[in-house]
Amino acid sequence: MSRTASETLQKIAGPDGEPLFVVVPVADYERLKRAADDAEDLRAGRAALHHDGPEPVPGTVAHRIADGENPVRVWREHRGLKAIEVARATGMSAPYLSEIETGKKDGTFRTMAAIAEVLGVSLDDLAPPADEERRRERERRALIDGVSAQIRKLAVLVTGPVDFNTAAVRRAVTRLAADAVALKAQGGTLDAWLDDVLDGIRAVLDLVDRAEGDIIGTARAARMELEEIVSGPRFARAAAVALEAEDETPAYTTPSAAD
Repeated sequence: MSRTASETLQKIAGPDGEPLFVVVPVADYERLKRAADDAEDLRAGRAALHHDGPEPVPGTVAHRIADGENPVRVWREHRGLKAIEVARATGMSAPYLSEIETGKKDGTFRTMAAIAEVLGVSLDDLAPPADEERRRERERRALIDGVSAQIRKLAVLVTGPVDFNTAAVRRAVTRLAADAVALKAQGGTLDAWLDDVLDGIRAVLDLVDRAEGDIIGTARAARMELEEIVSGPRFARAAAVALEAEDETPAYTTPSAAD
């Protein structure tokens, strides 16, 4: 008869006879450690992204809408919902929802408001950009939100009350670099700020490399230097720049109540 994993573990008891330590195979330990790291990354990411105001539009959503896909379908798929689920929740027929998603029909104000409520978005989020300029502005807004969110996450990973994790910092700063480079490629008034961000990214990656090279001796010093970087002027303007850009974003037209 095969024995379960719990029966093969070696337990070391304390003076009172109660189990004090459990000896596990290295492979199991590494698997548990990775799972714990992933859970901590998720917790830190949620904490970093928690802020007042509307939910930022995810970059993948903004890009698909900017490429011409219907916002209702994009948001529905982003939420992991089937068309029939949204149709039932809003009290409409599945064929009618399909016609809205394929652009064959424009939903009434009441219909679009019901869809927005089910998807957890605003009516503005379901309104496709009216022209090329508005499409570019929507995509740019998504990139700014992405850069700002990754800076907040990076700050939590470095200065927050969690164990210093170079792998999590590297993942966050790599995503930050991708969004910052894409945003800089568009040009505009944010170039000076993005230059500071990219300079800070290079400094962070250099410190992470050093910390991983000597994880015990260098990690503490690297974290202190990282705290100075993410709290300094290179990243400090993130929130202000995002707010300024939001103020400059033109309002989207939504269906009127008379529709």
